[in-house]
Parts: sequence; structure tokens; C-alpha cells
Amino acid sequence: MDLFNFIRSIEAALPPDAGMQGDRIGLQLQSGRQQIHHVMITMEVTDAVVDEAVEAGADCIVAFHPLIFRPLSVLQNSERVGRLCTRLIRQEIALIVAHTNFDAHSRGTSALLAERLELQVKSFLRPDPNREDFGMGIVAAADPALSPRSLLERIAAICHAPLRYTEGKASELKTIAIVGGSGISFLDDVLQAGADAFITADIKYHDFHRVKGDLMLIDPGHYEMEQFVPQGLAAILKNIAERSDSSLRLSTSAVLPNPVRYFPDTAGYSRAQQRLLKVSQ
Repeated sequence: MDLFNFIRSIEAALPPDAGMQGDRIGLQLQSGRQQIHHVMITMEVTDAVVDEAVEAGADCIVAFHPLIFRPLSVLQNSERVGRLCTRLIRQEIALIVAHTNFDAHSRGTSALLAERLELQVKSFLRPDPNREDFGMGIVAAADPALSPRSLLERIAAICHAPLRYTEGKASELKTIAIVGGSGISFLDDVLQAGADAFITADIKYHDFHRVKGDLMLIDPGHYEMEQFVPQGLAAILKNIAERSDSSLRLSTSAVLPNPVRYFPDTAGYSRAQQRLLKVSQ
């Protein structure tokens, strides 16, 4: 399949302007490619993911997290981004990114987690004013309502991670907001929506203080919230391949790219997260 036709098809399904302003979305490395035959989908590019792509014969990677985010002044092997870019170029593997434009999709990052948590998505937390089926974050309903402990147990079991949280005022949680990844900047939207709980990642100490006693705030971790994304991206890309080029091969990475370790039970959490990747194959 022509690389640029593939990119145009991705952009039709996941418009770049539906993402956050300033995000690095779309083609990041052409690597000399015009035609592609095997696309590997991954959360992000690591050395182990590049090894996997080379071994599998993949000539294109679609990643969720951008590899190149800030302008590069030099490519050198002593620095992670430079090393990985050099490896991809040498292996002639193109790199495409679908990040916050996938977050904003109706079947995007936050909705995927809500589905896993058996919550019913009711609306976007911040709807896209120009696109009916796009928006950032979601507001979901628990039916029947959940106790705070029940919600925590459910999140821990689904995300395979320890949780940080603070208590809110509701003893029964009916309305739950979710922003996958770093979403604390949406806190005012959550409060305006009247949510009983908010699940997001990378929460700072003082943010917990701000809402303690008013809103249950839960942080399962960044990767831990987003680990279902490759499966969601694969579903969209499968539709593209079926419509455009049925010979295009798609696979999802089986490499666990999470850099976070947990004390004292890294092995247990990592094994559970690894099993999820194997299921997605």
C-alpha cells in the first residue's frame, strides 16, 4: 500500500485537528519508504519494539506516543530519540503517530477504559465543537452505582497496577469522569460535570489536596490507563486495510513498553500487563 495513501486514510478516520493543539501527530519518519506491506501497532517506540519490528519484517510502525516531540538539533546514539530514529531509518521502517486524535475518538483511550470498567459512556467531557463524534475525555455512568472501594478494586484489577487516590464526598458513585493519560488539566470540566469520581494519571500532590472530601480522584498510572490503546488503534487500522488494501498485514506489538516498576511486586503487575498484550495478537 502507498504510505501516503495510508496516512490520508488514517487522517480521515482520526483527523489531526481533533487532537490537542501542538501535539505531534502523523508521519514522523518516512525512512525512504513509499510502499508498506506490514504495519506494527504499538503504544510507543522502544529498542525492544524496533527489534520486534525488524524480526517480524514490519516496514511501518503506528505508535500512540510520539517519538519526536521537540525539535531535534542532532541525531546521536547516546540519546534515546536520536538512537531510535537512526535505527528506524537504517531499517527503512516508517513511523506514524496517532495520539490525541485517537484520544478524542468516540472509541478512543478514555472510552476503551470505561468499557473495560463496565461503565456506560454518556458524553464527552469536553466535546469537539466542530466534530460530533470527537471530544476529550468522557463522562460515564455506573449502573448500579458503585461504592468507592468497589470502583478501586475494579480499576486495580483492570489496570494491573497499584492506585493513588483521595476520597470524595459520595458514598455511591454514579457519575465517573475519565481522561486517559495526563488529564488533570480537565479538572474544572470534571467539577462542572458534577462527577462523583475522576480517573486520570500523573496527578500531583496538591491536586489531591484541592478536591479531597469533594471529589474522588484516582490515579492508576499513565501507561496503566492507556495500555488498551493498541487494540483500539488496530480495530481502526483493520477497517482501513479492509477498505483499501486487503493484502496489508497488521500486527500489534507483544513487547511491554511500560518503563514503570512497582515495589515490591513488579513481576506480578508486569506479568499481568504482558498477558494483555498477548491477548491482543
